[in-house]
Amino acid sequence: MAFLRNTEVIVSVAFWTGTAALALTGALLLWLLSMRLWSLVQQKLRERTLLLWRPLLMSSFYAQPETLPPLSRFDVPHVLELWNHLHESLNSEAQNSLSQMAGQARIPVAVSLMLSKKSFHARLLAARTAGNLRLVSAWDLLREQLASDSPALSLAAARALTQIDATRAVPLLVTCLVGRNDWHPGDVADILHIADVGQMAQSLHDVISALPADQAGRLIRLLAKIASDQAVLIGKQILVGATEDDQLLNTCLDVLNTPEELEAVRALARHADWHVRVHAAKALGRLGAAEDEALLEAMLVDGQWWVRYRAAQALSQLPGMNAGKLLRIKDMQTDRDARDMLHQVMAELELREACMAAQRG
Repeated sequence: MAFLRNTEVIVSVAFWTGTAALALTGALLLWLLSMRLWSLVQQKLRERTLLLWRPLLMSSFYAQPETLPPLSRFDVPHVLELWNHLHESLNSEAQNSLSQMAGQARIPVAVSLMLSKKSFHARLLAARTAGNLRLVSAWDLLREQLASDSPALSLAAARALTQIDATRAVPLLVTCLVGRNDWHPGDVADILHIADVGQMAQSLHDVISALPADQAGRLIRLLAKIASDQAVLIGKQILVGATEDDQLLNTCLDVLNTPEELEAVRALARHADWHVRVHAAKALGRLGAAEDEALLEAMLVDGQWWVRYRAAQALSQLPGMNAGKLLRIKDMQTDRDARDMLHQVMAELELREACMAAQRG
């Protein structure tokens, strides 16, 4: 009897387990079917909306329509996607026509409402549209989006703010550049291109100058990757200002790419901090002239190995320098450390040339 009771329990458990599995499978199938149906409905709505609005948007290039159909909340995302695509593909005259039609269709009102929604995609689309519309009324809402945890949303807000008013946006953008490590440099470069940072170098310099040295250095290094001319200009201004922060001096020396500030670099080659002397020697290797030979020879007897190494490298990179002349300089040295360092750098050069020859061969 006990065996029969145990068998009944097992059969009952198996039956209800199978029933539950079937119920869950059915529920999953219903959910998948409903999602598929919803996707088809959305696709049909999108096609219907685009069929209605595409000719209206295209005709606005030539003449503004007298009347427009009502824009329902279901139509708004599809119309905005099309509107932005056209706006970003056309010249300024056509863009003005599209912006005028957007006002007639009350798109700015819809954009402001979307910026306040919880939906990520709605806010992203609204930020993109607000930027293309130069929608000043959306400034405060876009500024809030800068603090978003999403890099995509915060970048979209930064781009829109820059499109609306670059002068006001640059200080906000600089603050974000300092605090955010998740912004892609390519996107930042695109935003700075919109801002035309060439005309805002002084504004950038003022903002960077007010930052702590470590943050200022990080921002200059970032600018060197995405807007090198502005990084160089700011670096020059900081060098002229004779900052006392060694790390910031090193950063500025690293971004220089023209010989206009050679005098400042030469002065820093005698700086008390050996790290600064190292970066000054590297800068002389990139920018130095033939008359810097004596200065670099003097650095060959520096007490720090890295200073001697960078000075020897810089000597080998001076205009008019060649292997024979470098050998004569080495033979003229009375300091053993100087001779050894030049010997090492010359050996490195020979090895590099041999490797390049092997690759060519």
